[in-house]
Amino acid sequence: MLAEPGHISTFDGESARLRFDVGPGDGRGQAKGTEHWFVHVDDGDVTVTRSQAQADAIVRLDRADLEAIVAGRMNATAAVLRGRLACEGSMAALIMFQRCLPGPPGSTGRVAPISSKTVTAQHARTA
Repeated sequence: MLAEPGHISTFDGESARLRFDVGPGDGRGQAKGTEHWFVHVDDGDVTVTRSQAQADAIVRLDRADLEAIVAGRMNATAAVLRGRLACEGSMAALIMFQRCLPGPPGSTGRVAPISSKTVTAQHARTA
């Protein structure tokens, strides 16, 4: 997904800005050699740049974990809970992004997408 920006219908009506800080080793700091990927979603239109711009969510992880997430071998939310990645800012933006990625190898079918507005509203009711 990061290499192929364009329109993703799963994100129709959604807007978010995510920055992925991909580092060598643990990836959770700003170590020398950190790569930056800025993903801007605007009503389903996705653009990707190599920017360090401010974002709704800043996700820090190492390259191996990013590759596992993009390939569907690791879930981004589960990675946060396991301490494999750090998400600063909007967790709803990260969850929205996760929806465009493949499921685990061998999985079948798709779950209907849930909007980030719904996730945020559900979180506000429980807080």
